[in-house]
Amino acid sequence: MHYLCAQLRFPLYNMSKDTGKKKRTIGWILLNLLIMIVLAVLLVLITFNRIKSYTRHGEYISVPDVHGMFEEEAGKTLAAAGLKYEVLDYKYDNMMVEGGVIEQKPKAGSFVKDGRKIYLTLNSGKVPMRAVPDIADNSSLRAAESRLSAAGFKLGKTVFIDGDLDWVYEIRYQGAVIEAGTEIPEGSLLTIVAGNGNPVERIEEVDSTAVIDSDFFE
Repeated sequence: MHYLCAQLRFPLYNMSKDTGKKKRTIGWILLNLLIMIVLAVLLVLITFNRIKSYTRHGEYISVPDVHGMFEEEAGKTLAAAGLKYEVLDYKYDNMMVEGGVIEQKPKAGSFVKDGRKIYLTLNSGKVPMRAVPDIADNSSLRAAESRLSAAGFKLGKTVFIDGDLDWVYEIRYQGAVIEAGTEIPEGSLLTIVAGNGNPVERIEEVDSTAVIDSDFFE
């Protein structure tokens, strides 16, 4: 009987021991999972904060107006605001002094991040030259007006002469006939000479050098 009771107690003891081990194992697993979750959350927060700090998330600067300033002054104004600049192009503006800022990108008042580069266009101070298109004796009046305007020239009052209606015979600059391809300042005033539709009278000349055979009078 004593032996039988001992046998009955031993399995119960082993079962209790195994159950305790399983509980401890599950506890360790849950604890490790909890630690991993906490570490993952901390890693995400640290990464997000670093990215936020690096990009200065939510921090913007209003671009100052440097229009009309010389390059040096514009550069100092932009630097004081925490911005950089680069001269992107040169153009001509007869309403501004040479070297002045005639355009900026982004525009004044735009909100940009600290350290953003602002692109400037300065006044070259030199009138660009443009070649006169091939129009004379090669175009109608309407087409000539369109092409000359597109090339950057201004047009004076058209002069009409006898000839085919609205056919362009000459292009004049400062009173002189100008050839195609000649370069003159952009915005120059040109005069188109076109036909008024009246026929051109042509008088055939007699060749005074003709030789008459003397035998003709015999």
